[in-house]
This record gives sequence, structure tokens and C-alpha cells, in this order.
Amino acid sequence: MKCSILILLAGASAHAATLTVDISNFQNETGSVSVAVYAAKENWLKPDLAVANETADVGQAISEGTVSIDLELEPGEYAAVVHHDDNDNGKMDTNFIGIPKEPTGASNGEANRFGPPRYQKAAFTLGENGLRMPIRLSD
Repeated sequence: MKCSILILLAGASAHAATLTVDISNFQNETGSVSVAVYAAKENWLKPDLAVANETADVGQAISEGTVSIDLELEPGEYAAVVHHDDNDNGKMDTNFIGIPKEPTGASNGEANRFGPPRYQKAAFTLGENGLRMPIRLSD
């Protein structure tokens, strides 16, 4: 009897929850916007190590100044970053020292003035009931 209860409890934690990322502060309605979600500090901002990555066409997805993207993830701790590729060239354009020239944002409004956003400040908990996360793009 105890084994079957443990199996049921273990199975209950394997259900995905919906993370809805509401991206705002678009300067224009061109190009695409992408969301990357990371599950560990050591993987933070390494595109190949994101646990989820989704892109939307801004012109088609924008509604009342906001693009909403839904991601299905297991409940747990995550941090997210967004990038508005407004010229739609498939990469983040940067200046000569690597600072983004296109709008970006991170969960919890994390914006480090002297470098990329920090995982610890951007981290949030996704519960079984899901979460709606607003992210405002930089000006």
C-alpha cells in the first residue's frame, strides 16, 4: 500500500505548469521577440542550456502593447530573459563592447547596470498552478 501512494505522489509532481510571460514596452511592432528560461545559475544566459525557448512575431502577436508567450514547464525555480530582435536578423545586436543595442528584459525586472542580469535576482518559483510573469523591455 505504501508503494502505491509513493508512486501516485511522484507522478503528481511530474505535471507541467504554464508560465505565461507578458512582454511589454515595445518601441515598435517589427521583428520577433524571444523568451529563454533557465533552471540553474550555472546555465544562465547560455542559449544552448535554456530549458525552454520560444519566439513570437511581434506584429502578429502584439495586443494592447503586450506580447504573451505561454511555456509549459515542470514546477520549480527558474529565471527568464527576453530579447526583441526588432530588425529580425536572428541575433542580438550589440555595440563594440558587447552591450545589447536591442531591447532586452529579465524576470523580476532584474537589470544589472554594469553587466548582464543576475540569475539570483531574476529567479522565481513556478508552482503547480502556473504563473504570469510580466517582463518590461529596456528602453
